[in-house]
Amino acid sequence: MIALLKSDLYRTARSRWPWVVLALVALATLGSAILTIWWPLEPGIVYDGLTGRAGALRLAGRGSGIVLVSTIAPFVAAHLSCADSDSAFDRTLLSSLRGHVAYFAEKYLLTVLLSGAILIAYLAFSGLGALVTMRAVTNVEPFWQVAAWAGEGWLAACVYALIVLLVGQLTRIRAIAFIVAFLLLSGAVEQGFFTFLLLVSNVFGLNWGPALEAALAWAPYVTTAAVGNGAVDMLAVDVTGFAPAVRALIVCVPLCLACAGLGTLVGARRDLA
Repeated sequence: MIALLKSDLYRTARSRWPWVVLALVALATLGSAILTIWWPLEPGIVYDGLTGRAGALRLAGRGSGIVLVSTIAPFVAAHLSCADSDSAFDRTLLSSLRGHVAYFAEKYLLTVLLSGAILIAYLAFSGLGALVTMRAVTNVEPFWQVAAWAGEGWLAACVYALIVLLVGQLTRIRAIAFIVAFLLLSGAVEQGFFTFLLLVSNVFGLNWGPALEAALAWAPYVTTAAVGNGAVDMLAVDVTGFAPAVRALIVCVPLCLACAGLGTLVGARRDLA
């Protein structure tokens, strides 16, 4: 699997699309900060912390927040889901179950690494952007809070990316993977699922409303929104009795492992059959 990973990383670095993604991240973060030279920030404005909506890395309302990472990662996964012809190892040459398992597992690992690379690019360009604006930062969070905030953003990106990769690998149709990415990012999948259950509850008088409302707070979409609000809100305990960060660990980590495991086993057995 290490040889597969090295091959895909090499080919990724030599492709054009990663540099397009990097340019988009730079434009949405550093580019928006450079624009403040011609479109200045209001006099006397300061950044309230690093991670919040008025934080330094958010560029005081200009540019994109950390949700940008979880927005781009699924589309990267959609591209990788059917990129078999770009791989140095053709699956038709892998005759054993072990070889197929290594192939599919490497794709999930590659997606996780690329999601982390997008996060690092976001943090780097946003940090440079904050320096460009030359504004004071007050109420700076401790380093561990900033690290937890960034880690949760990476986890949210991985959840959506691995779901999209799973769909793309099972269907082998890149268009479907892109459609799923759009639906996930708009919240249509999660909200549509809970709306359907609520409709069933109302039709049959099952009184699922309170339970569904409580369950919705554990959806990855809600966690992603909490990450966008900053480290303080993400780590604060809410009405559920848990902080959004804790809910993300409880739900998102098993979901990532389930997607990777299901995609690897189903894909490998299907190809051997």
